[in-house]
Amino acid sequence: MSEVALSPAEAVVLLQPNVANGLRAIKVTLLQMLSKGILKIEVSEKPGLIGVRQVPHLRIVREPTDAPYDARAVLDIVRAAQADDGELKAVVKRAGKTWGAAALRFVTEFVRPALIARGLLLEKPLLFIRTYHPTPVGEEIRSRLQADLAKAREIPQLLKSDPARAAAVAAAVGIAILLDDKLTREFKPLADAMRVQLPPSDTPLGDGGFDFGSFDLGSFDIGSLGTLDAGMASFDAGFSDAGGGDSGGGGD
Repeated sequence: MSEVALSPAEAVVLLQPNVANGLRAIKVTLLQMLSKGILKIEVSEKPGLIGVRQVPHLRIVREPTDAPYDARAVLDIVRAAQADDGELKAVVKRAGKTWGAAALRFVTEFVRPALIARGLLLEKPLLFIRTYHPTPVGEEIRSRLQADLAKAREIPQLLKSDPARAAAVAAAVGIAILLDDKLTREFKPLADAMRVQLPPSDTPLGDGGFDFGSFDLGSFDIGSLGTLDAGMASFDAGFSDAGGGDSGGGGD
């Protein structure tokens, strides 16, 4: 079977096709664009009920030339949220206004239909309920994603014992590393490992490309990664508060 590249949102839905977690799909799409340098996180401090709270803001660094449809839709939401200083909570709020509660319609109107059109998902009516099941090809890809996710979950320990192996695993599993919140918190040490262990990418970061099948933090700006590392906890909290912060899973 030839390689089928999935967007991060498609990967989320193919893993759990009957769970219309729109915010989860949007979150991994944002993480992909952060890892590609299309977006960046800026963190500001504001007074809270107790002490000072960190507030993440999303900024558009560059416009990708070949982003998949779902990434373009999410980027439009980020662009609109700049009117509210790009705060993550404004991005989540606008996603809800555009796609309904928990952004369910992002999945039902965008992602599932695309997977069906690509022959990876089937819709099966059951009485008054519609259920969704991977096709044979979709099941093969889903199994590969599950295997990649299992490998990716070894990365935190590998970063302590064998950073070179951690970098190689991250490069091999691609977008699977975006599907578990515990892994995205390892972006900074993983970037350091990839920068040392892997040769520089032949594609400049700012060329506008959006190769969503690959994953390489090695050329990501070090300063931006520091901000990303500092803002990831508040980024996760922003989605958890809205009901979209669960870690990636296997099946239904």
